[in-house]
Amino acid sequence: MLDFFITAAAAQSAMKPSPIGFDQLIPTLIMVMIAMIGGMVNWIRKVQLGISRAFNIAELIGELFISAATGAITYWLLKGFEVNEYLVAAGVGIAGHMGSRVWFLGEQLLEKKARKLVD
Repeated sequence: MLDFFITAAAAQSAMKPSPIGFDQLIPTLIMVMIAMIGGMVNWIRKVQLGISRAFNIAELIGELFISAATGAITYWLLKGFEVNEYLVAAGVGIAGHMGSRVWFLGEQLLEKKARKLVD
């Protein structure tokens, strides 16, 4: 009976943490904040280039939400591949800065692969 508990405890300690578990909440929020900083930098660049207006708060909020989602997904992917934490932070910041462009590039890639499957 004692062997069962020791084996169960060893198996539990060998399990990787869930990306949406409570123990991963703080690191995920930190990475989301880094991604949002990247999105803010992208929005500021758009304002400086005249693409966006400085007082368009709706566009800023949209940019921040897209950056946060992109950063969270990038964080989970890189953590899944067990990438170094410094590279993860850099990748999340870059993904946050790219924001919606990452989704557009991903969509193009999937369309290309789908066309190859159909042809």
